[in-house]
Amino acid sequence: MPRFTLLLLAASFLCLSTVRAGSPEEVIAEMEKIQKESATKTASLGLCLIPVDGKPSDAFGYNTNTSLIPASTMKAITTATANEILGGDFRFKTEVQIAGALGEDGLFKGDVIIRGGGDPTLGSSDITSTFAKWQAAMWEAGIKSVEGSIVGDATIFGNKLISDSWPWNDMGNYYGAGACGLTFHQNLYYCSFKTPKVGGKAPFVGTDPKVPDVEFINEMRVGSSGSGDQGYIYGAPYGKVFYLRGTVPAGSGSFTIKGSLPDPAFFCARAFTKHLNNNGIEVSGEPTTIRLLTHAGKSVTARKVIHTQESETLASIMYLTNMKSNNLRAECIHRMVGLENRKKGTIKDASAATEDYWAAKGVDMLGFYMDDGCGLSRANLVTPRQMAEILYHAAQGENFQTFYKTLPVSGQSGTLRSMGKGTSSSGRIVAKSGTIGRVRNYAGYVNAQSGKRYAFSIFFTNYSGDLGTIKSQIVRVWNKMVAL
Repeated sequence: MPRFTLLLLAASFLCLSTVRAGSPEEVIAEMEKIQKESATKTASLGLCLIPVDGKPSDAFGYNTNTSLIPASTMKAITTATANEILGGDFRFKTEVQIAGALGEDGLFKGDVIIRGGGDPTLGSSDITSTFAKWQAAMWEAGIKSVEGSIVGDATIFGNKLISDSWPWNDMGNYYGAGACGLTFHQNLYYCSFKTPKVGGKAPFVGTDPKVPDVEFINEMRVGSSGSGDQGYIYGAPYGKVFYLRGTVPAGSGSFTIKGSLPDPAFFCARAFTKHLNNNGIEVSGEPTTIRLLTHAGKSVTARKVIHTQESETLASIMYLTNMKSNNLRAECIHRMVGLENRKKGTIKDASAATEDYWAAKGVDMLGFYMDDGCGLSRANLVTPRQMAEILYHAAQGENFQTFYKTLPVSGQSGTLRSMGKGTSSSGRIVAKSGTIGRVRNYAGYVNAQSGKRYAFSIFFTNYSGDLGTIKSQIVRVWNKMVAL
């Protein structure tokens, strides 16, 4: 064989030998290296991978059995559980009910009840069209006027809207909206401010839509141009006094931030009452809710359903939940799991149903604590192995693809759109992100270059470095993972 050919073959062999498959040891070594770096030297790190075509006993990683704060990777557990228990075709149902008697002249003596079914999308984009459907149902039932009240019924999830451990500076803002049984308009409203002078007070313009019976105390200031939204709304569920604090950026016109409705069921009843009075059906009574009536020692019985409104499918709702990390949707989905599995839509029952379900699959749940369904609570605890095992078992289910399609893809979509772009991990990590103060996590699946798929979780808790450094460290681990 000619010498030139031999040299060419040798060079080719050398080149091929450098493009070899990675190993679990190399993935772990990268985590160990990162643990010693200044940005993460005092942090708690965790990693676990399990081959989807293998067994849970094939798991490997770093600090796999340390309980860590999952942040929004908890949504992966919530949606995977709902996909198994409720199914992708599940739909939330809202009912318009009546309790009373209808006269021949169309006067209805009684109450009209909006019975919430936990739908997080109810009236989310177009309040008027939703109300028009309900009003049409009333016309169809022969109701021309109401001698009674419009009543919001949110009892399906109970009266506790949020976890006890949610931070005070979160719960008044749109991303801290609680899971109300009668969720409406995404349980949010908009607060507008004028921004005339940097350093000065930002005059409060008002809210859209109007929030009934709430006093806003404005302490908002004007920040420098380009400083972004640093404004917060401080207030609790069912609260009557809300504080507006922080800064909004200077600029022309006004600036808007989003808050969470303190009582979505009452807001819905009030808004529907106004709609009816403005559109041909007079309602004589004041709007109220089952919660308020119960507190007053009153009740509404002998109801009749005149209209049922269904949500889009759970598969569709889960898509935005994971792609955009929507807390409200995750909370409503979580509560519905509790209602379906344990007949109660409370946080406690939903979390118990979730834990029991995966324990029955063989996951050791010691050290697992679920205080909400979205991950906003810092009281949540999950070990990297628990997360990876849950995702492993989810991958074995008949409806896995429904769940898998809801997860963002690295460098391409959702909250992972910019992560790993231009690296070997781009397009190969399909996962839910998780971010709260000093916590950055990812949980999902890695489609390795070898063709194998792994369920994985990677947790960075209480780091001291800047977010850019942390993200680059995580991508370094991803690149090792995709080489497996």
